[in-house]
Amino acid sequence: MISSYFRKSIVSCAIALWVFMPISSWAEKAHFGDFCTALAGHWQGSAAKLKQQPMQTSVQAICSADQQQLLVSVSRNANHNFSETWWFRRRGESTFLIYFDGVNEDKSQSFSLYRQYGSYTLLGEGELNKRPALIQLRFEPKDNGWLWLQNVQYLDDDTDRYLFYRGIEMVRVSLQEEN
Repeated sequence: MISSYFRKSIVSCAIALWVFMPISSWAEKAHFGDFCTALAGHWQGSAAKLKQQPMQTSVQAICSADQQQLLVSVSRNANHNFSETWWFRRRGESTFLIYFDGVNEDKSQSFSLYRQYGSYTLLGEGELNKRPALIQLRFEPKDNGWLWLQNVQYLDDDTDRYLFYRGIEMVRVSLQEEN
């Protein structure tokens, strides 16, 4: 009976470890140039934070010629009617971000960039809502575009999973629709 209980506990622990393992232990490091070119373009879709009504947005992403910088402009953010800018750039093995929305003080963050099954994930430790947090920016392939999920795991509580913070649907705008 003890050995049966012990075996079930080991299996349960193994499953729990697999489910809650950090992405870095089962994903590969991604090349910033691949990430940059994959996201470059003009996108549209809806965006929403948790417990908010979705709003239509457009996203313009420009990859530099050397594929070392990605400038992403979102037409409206969830808190203000102003656009927001995400400036990602490769800095050694890390991806550095400067975020500004025209209202609040600029924010900067260092991330590690991973790729798994066609998705790109940026992971970094920072602060959100004046709380220490692990921040995850995940770009999941979806139909003719991406689903950009912004997730957070607060380090000052016992939650052992990422919580949804905001999502942005990015569907490629065709050249005919732009003209």
